Amino acid sequence: MIHSTAFSLSRVEAEGWNQAQRVMSDEALMSDEHRISMLNPHIADPERARWHMGFRNAIRAGGRR
Repeated sequence: MIHSTAFSLSRVEAEGWNQAQRVMSDEALMSDEHRISMLNPHIADPERARWHMGFRNAIRAGGRR
């Protein structure tokens, strides 16, 4: 993977993390994979998967960086 691609994917993961922080108070959303996938602005992998990873990692961390 070239450096620019790795950096781009890290930014996509951060987008997912930030979105999770914005919606973390919605307990129903946190357990609804369909609703979470609708928040993901990326259409294809690897971006879609990295956004989802960032979102899930934020949930597991409780929103802490």
